[in-house]
Amino acid sequence: MTLRTLDENLTFIWHDLMNDRARRLAKQSMIYAVLGSLFFIASPYGISIFIDGLTTAELHPMVLGGIVFLILQFIEIGVGLVRQKHRERFFQEAFWYLPQAISALSFARPTAWLAGASSDIDGGGIASLRDKVWSVIGNFIFAIIPIYSMTLFGIAACYFAHPILGLGATVFALIELKLGTLNNRYIQTEMKPVIDQFKRWERRMAEWWHNLDHIKYHGVETKILSMIHDEVQSALTGDDRVWRKYYANWIAIRRTISLAFATVIYVATGYLVLVTKSIDGASAVLVFFSLQRVRSSLMELSDQQREIQFNLASIAKYRRALKKTVPFVYNQGEPFAGSAISITFDGVSHTVGEHDDEQKLILRDVNLNIAVGEKVGIVGPSGAGKSQLMSLLVRAADPTTGRILINGQDLRELKPESLLRYYGVIMQKSEPFEDTVLGNLLFGVSHLDLPVTPSELSGHRLAVLHGEAHLALKKAGLDVSTLPHGLNTNIGYKGTKLSGGQQQRLQIAGAHLKLAMSKTRPKLIIADEPTASLDSLSELTVMEHLRETLPEDTTMFMVAHRLSTVEDMDRIIFVRLLQDCAPGTAQVTIHHSLDTLYETEPLFRKMADAQKWVPKVKRQQTLVA
Repeated sequence: MTLRTLDENLTFIWHDLMNDRARRLAKQSMIYAVLGSLFFIASPYGISIFIDGLTTAELHPMVLGGIVFLILQFIEIGVGLVRQKHRERFFQEAFWYLPQAISALSFARPTAWLAGASSDIDGGGIASLRDKVWSVIGNFIFAIIPIYSMTLFGIAACYFAHPILGLGATVFALIELKLGTLNNRYIQTEMKPVIDQFKRWERRMAEWWHNLDHIKYHGVETKILSMIHDEVQSALTGDDRVWRKYYANWIAIRRTISLAFATVIYVATGYLVLVTKSIDGASAVLVFFSLQRVRSSLMELSDQQREIQFNLASIAKYRRALKKTVPFVYNQGEPFAGSAISITFDGVSHTVGEHDDEQKLILRDVNLNIAVGEKVGIVGPSGAGKSQLMSLLVRAADPTTGRILINGQDLRELKPESLLRYYGVIMQKSEPFEDTVLGNLLFGVSHLDLPVTPSELSGHRLAVLHGEAHLALKKAGLDVSTLPHGLNTNIGYKGTKLSGGQQQRLQIAGAHLKLAMSKTRPKLIIADEPTASLDSLSELTVMEHLRETLPEDTTMFMVAHRLSTVEDMDRIIFVRLLQDCAPGTAQVTIHHSLDTLYETEPLFRKMADAQKWVPKVKRQQTLVA
């Protein structure tokens, strides 16, 4: 790793992931670490004076040496006490601040940008970044700095004894540092593909563990155990080659070189004491102790640097993603002030993919006008871009060309945080949080409408909120009266105390509650396969509530593969795959109903027939006959 890259990554940690208080504590901790190293080296000088007096049978040096040793020891104890207190204060500050800083940087990225251009930081990667940064900070401040300090003070002690001994210690330290750099560079180069293999294996393991029920349902336990064993063998071979064969030999070679230098310096020290008598015995003892500390510190330094370099190499990926300029920030723009929501797609085209060779046109020249309160269903084959329309509407990304207008105002001019407080969003897959039923219902409610946590509410206001929550649950067809604590029942990790259908209804109820924050607020429902986890009977109940109990002037977009879900919408949007669009054919068209779409669009007719869906007119004719 080059010095420039090292500096960039450490600067990223220092300026972007640490607050002012953490930086101040870090500086203080480094100062105390340096002072601790100084007194650790200096303390034996008192013992060396004592030993010198002991060998010459003189009382005065023995007393002086004892006093110097005790004074330095008490100073070292005091510095160590303060250093430990600062260390704990810094760790506490950094530990609790780091997740906030990393989350803030991640939340500032647009959703689509996170999922596409920055795959390094999605999912559990953010937690991994915190662990790596935490390791780098701890190692650098409380291991690297003390080791360098110990080395410098040890060399200074050798110079204090005699310039020739100091020069020898300097040459030894420089050679050790160079050997350590070469060693780390080789290990990093050789281990990179091995580490990549281990990471792939760990991801596979995480997938298998997460889908343990799939494995057992299919009865493939033996097969998976074999794969767990086989897929890691090549990585283990590479790991063995580097650490058992190369590194063990390298340690032996470096220790031999270190011993050779130490022998030369020790012989020189003996010569200066016994022959030239240019230094005394106390200085000789100081040289022996100091050089031994330099030797052990430099060996430890190599290990610490290697660990930091591996972590910084990973942090570099996060830095490139989190420091890259983003097109917009969620808490910037003009506040949305409309009383209702109408939507216009004006010549919207959208491309996904970060690099030119990866870019793919998903939507092309989309033109739509959706009036206030209109309920619109969106259908089409998989991969055509239905969900992409929704993601543009919540500004997960901005269109490549064209505009999206909300009440005639460009979406890019609006403050997303202000606008999205009026959106009720229902996702196809959404795992609830380890919280109460009420906590999950309130998750999507903006801080602009309610306090951050339900615990901040009390009295009449809390009672009204409970009433609204029960009404929202009723609209979604979810009965919580059977739960032990009703709204205050904790539903467990990932909502394990609820069935899949109940989890989906809880999400739908959350959208209802969000819309109920005010009778006069603008309202938009965005639903992406909202009944995907429900049976047909439950779907009818939920859709009846969605259609008939929504407040007046609520605009709705609903994506569905199951045609019965959108059958009673005011209008239907049909999205074609671009490769299925004949020359001159619009990719996205709008129709008065599924019946008219069935009559005019052969591709949709195939989809409907595959679902055994029959137009209303034909059903009525069948009933009459």
